[in-house]
This record gives sequence, structure tokens and C-alpha cells, in this order.
Amino acid sequence: HAFDMRGGRYLVRAHVAQSVPHAIVQHADDVVRRLRASLDELASHLAGAPTRFPIFESLALFAQRARKAIARMPDEAQASLEELQPYHAIGGFRNGALWTLAQLDAAESVRLAAGGVHGGGVMGVNTQRSVSIVGEPSITAGAFDDGAVIASAATRIVGPDPKLDMFLRVDYSLAYASEGPGRGRRVVATLHELCNHLEHTVFPALEPTLP
Repeated sequence: HAFDMRGGRYLVRAHVAQSVPHAIVQHADDVVRRLRASLDELASHLAGAPTRFPIFESLALFAQRARKAIARMPDEAQASLEELQPYHAIGGFRNGALWTLAQLDAAESVRLAAGGVHGGGVMGVNTQRSVSIVGEPSITAGAFDDGAVIASAATRIVGPDPKLDMFLRVDYSLAYASEGPGRGRRVVATLHELCNHLEHTVFPALEPTLP
């Protein structure tokens, strides 16, 4: 950490010693591709012909673009498909598990961040000399790359030779990049959520309608 004279803050920055191995990125992509393929296989069985599982962000788009693809499915299956659409998710379609899956699958190459700070971290000051702390130290949660500020403390220098001894305890995890379909979320937790959604929500809703 170092003092930012212009901002009047002590900043803790992440130093990334090694990039995420390509094999891990590939494994994360493979999970997404397999999940998407399982949805398409289910839709194809329901329609009796190769069919892409419809995922849309609005009822208007679903009605316009999915009508032909699902026309051969049983009425119960068509109704269930509509109910499963991400625009029904609390907070909007971007919070829907199927929307997240579709966006991750559509990306040619999903980028993982160097890491992510998640959960309830703890930051404080052990000793200080010629430094006055202004307010509570803060931890910046979410995905980060090399050099990103992950914690800060507003300070005021009150004498010569300032020194600040800080401690920081946080949980780090593999995360998707903030700019992209993963939106900075934890990779393992997100993939686990998608698997659970398909296993416990999507398939139970549609399997009874299989011909």
C-alpha cells in the first residue's frame, strides 16, 4: 500500500504475479457449452426436430422469434418455456440464470479477471505515526486486475515521516471480468448456480411434457 498525496488516501493495490492459466479458462467455457447443449437437446426432443432452446430478454422478442421454433412442442411445454424466460427474474432479465448462460455461451472468448474480492473482508489500522484516519477504511469488492485498488483509507498527514501499518483480510476467488457477460461474478459460484438452475428448475418444468 502507498499514500496517494493527491487523493489524500492510503491505497492498497493488487499485484498479480501470474495470469489465470488457459486450462482453467477452457474448463469454465466447457461447462457453459455443455449446459447450453443440454438445453438445446431438450428443446429438440420437445419439438421433434433440431431446435435451439429459446432465451430472450422480453416477452415481445420471445413471441416474435420463438413462435416458429416451439410451434411443434406440446402446449404445456410452450407455456413452461415462456415462464422460464429471464425477463421474469426479480430485478430484470440480466439477473436471470438463463440470460447469464446465454451471454456466456455467445461470447467468443470469455475473459476471466486476475481475481476477485468477495464476502465480508476486514481492514483496519494497527499503528499510525503522523497520520490521522478520516472515516472508516473501505474494501472494494468485485473483480480486479493487476494494479487495481482493492482497499483504501482516507487519511490526513499531520506531521513529518508519516507511517501507516494496515492489515487486510479478505476472501479472494476466481472471477469473470467486470466488462463482459460474467459481470465480475465469481466463476465457480456462477457455474454452480447455472447447473442448479437447469437441474432443479428448467428440467423439472419441461421433462413431464416430453412426448
